[in-house]
Amino acid sequence: MSEREMAKLLAIIEKALGASWLDVSDWLRSQNSLDAIEERLIRGDVQGVVKEVEQAARMFAAETHGAFTTAGKAGAKWLDAQPALADKLVRFDVTNARAIRAAQRNELEWVVGVTNDTRTMAHTAIIEGQRRNANPREVARDIREGLGLTAEQSRHVANYRRALESGDFANAMGRELHDARSDRMLRRLAGEDGSLTPAQIDKMTEQYRRNYIAYRAETIARTESARNAHAGLDEALTQAVERGEIDAESLVKEWIHAGRGRSRADHVAMDGKTVRFGEAFAMPDGARMKYPGDPAGGAANTANCRCTFATTIGA
Repeated sequence: MSEREMAKLLAIIEKALGASWLDVSDWLRSQNSLDAIEERLIRGDVQGVVKEVEQAARMFAAETHGAFTTAGKAGAKWLDAQPALADKLVRFDVTNARAIRAAQRNELEWVVGVTNDTRTMAHTAIIEGQRRNANPREVARDIREGLGLTAEQSRHVANYRRALESGDFANAMGRELHDARSDRMLRRLAGEDGSLTPAQIDKMTEQYRRNYIAYRAETIARTESARNAHAGLDEALTQAVERGEIDAESLVKEWIHAGRGRSRADHVAMDGKTVRFGEAFAMPDGARMKYPGDPAGGAANTANCRCTFATTIGA
């Protein structure tokens, strides 16, 4: 597939995964009311303070595997249209053992990851609540506002609320991902030595929380789209080679640096590097990656990466 075709496919998948994370986060929040979380805290059910976490993780894992399948089908369609394969009928086999293992691996990783993130977030909120002598209702609110976020992001949201409650408006306005509409009101109140009502604090905190949810959705979507789209395409090529529809020696992969936003120097250096199919790209830091987003490269090479690879059929 050309650079343009891959970029288009990645954009579609990234948008879908971003929307999916927002939906899953909202669903998880709907399954855990403020009253229910507070009741579990009072009961001492710290382990079960947030329900349906594994189900939420499985829901998103299914979406990421959908991205893998979409890319695999797109790769097979591209191969099927190549003149060199005019006498072949190339299709993507979703029942292939590797494809099934990829789905299982995705689900396991997301269940473990989301469960651990949520437990850490809730534990952090409880410890912080104890330090502040907060009542169970306040702690429950911090936990619920942290659903879908990392522990660190959840702490930022909780601290934003604290700043609003204490009238420290300069602190609130200076925070990353602050909301311009909220800032206008805070500026006016600061000048008038005014204060916010509980309803206004809830509204502003909710907007700030949603800004963080959107930020995390974007980060996850960018990383997971690169990982799953490239993995799906690689699987489509592998299946075609295994079925004898194309000679592996004729396939060439080229690393394409996206050239947008913050750039990793190592990835800039990789731009234009080519390998034969079945070979890995040798990264400057020593990692070996089958494609951009390959988990084998570690977070240093995959998080927020916008690189892609183009595939050509040579002699």
